[in-house]
Amino acid sequence: EGGKAFALVTREADEQWTDFVYWVTMATTYAEENGITQNTSNKMPLVNLFGTGLERLLRDAILAVGNYDEMYRRVFGQNATREGLNMLNASPFGPQHYPYLY
Repeated sequence: EGGKAFALVTREADEQWTDFVYWVTMATTYAEENGITQNTSNKMPLVNLFGTGLERLLRDAILAVGNYDEMYRRVFGQNATREGLNMLNASPFGPQHYPYLY
């Protein structure tokens, strides 16, 4: 929007929600880097980040919205050029690193 920078912001006092937002956001990037799409979301790892009841968290997130590229193209159009910070693993901005998913 007119060169404005956007960022995810959560309340400092709500650590669990902050962690949840972080992991869902990172899942979209992880999925793109690993060729996982909305149609192949079952390839996302099962995790135990928030207890056994949410082990499908990352799979369900990608199933709902797709990977980073799918979301980007849905918002900006299929022919939108990705450059600068919107490119994953492009020097000097990448690669993305993730903590071990357990």
